[in-house]
Amino acid sequence: MNELFILGELMNNPMHGYLLHQILNGAIGPTRKISWGVLYPLIHSLLADGLIEQVPDEQPEGARQGRGKKKIMYSITEEGRMRFFRLMEEPIPYSPDYELHFYIKLKNFDLISRELQFLILHQYKDYLRYEIRHEEERIEYVNKDERIPDGEQQYILIFFRHRLEKLRFDEEWVLQLINSHRTNGEGLERSEPGIV
Repeated sequence: MNELFILGELMNNPMHGYLLHQILNGAIGPTRKISWGVLYPLIHSLLADGLIEQVPDEQPEGARQGRGKKKIMYSITEEGRMRFFRLMEEPIPYSPDYELHFYIKLKNFDLISRELQFLILHQYKDYLRYEIRHEEERIEYVNKDERIPDGEQQYILIFFRHRLEKLRFDEEWVLQLINSHRTNGEGLERSEPGIV
């Protein structure tokens, strides 16, 4: 997932590690930070695999911030571009990181074919339906399990029903995206009501 993020960010412009770190942490939210100890080994691995390369920093001397040190800029290679497209095509494994992985794919939709966009949206819909079935089964189980004390059961059900409601909302959202994608013929329209 982090590899896809870095390659996707470099598809349009070279960047330095500090900017990649900022963008990645902004994308994943305030409670899950990517440390330098994770990011730089990944960058070095991508360099070693020939997926990215170092490029000269074109910034003039006077424009540099801080101590005037040159930042190392990274650019994607042709092999890195091919790897990016392969990662976009691979189905996302069902895991706690599924939604974040989907978001990283979604933000790169302008770089892939309409057919692949459509496939990724359908995969997300299938994932949501899998999660919805799981929540429905949990609610049914908790409703029938007489060993759970009434007070505890009440709050378990409040939480599970809330989660089910959120999943159904997300399912409706992705179905709207799929429908928009199907009818406008040119990818996703950002200006349509209810579509982010």
